[in-house]
Parts: sequence; structure tokens; C-alpha cells
Amino acid sequence: MSDGFVMNHTIECPRHAGSFDFRTGEALNPPACINLKTYATKIEDGVIYVDVG
Repeated sequence: MSDGFVMNHTIECPRHAGSFDFRTGEALNPPACINLKTYATKIEDGVIYVDVG
């Protein structure tokens, strides 16, 4: 996904062309059929924090 095409709130997998809503991880079209795991993030003073639970 690191090289995926991003438009609005969607990222497209460069290998399989499946699309996901990157806010929720929801799979939006085939061949994507499993939602992605997402993590809460925030930026404070230039540092990115990711809550991995």
C-alpha cells in the first residue's frame, strides 16, 4: 500500500487495484474483500503517535 494511488479518502493497491477507505479500512471494490486494520494517530510537535492498543 505504500505505493498506492491516493484520491480523496481512498487508497488503491498498486498490485491488485483493490480500493480501501483509508479512514476506516473498509474494502470498497474487488478484489479487495477484507477490511484493513486501522489505528488511531495524532501529530504533536512534529512527532507522529500511533495507538496500536
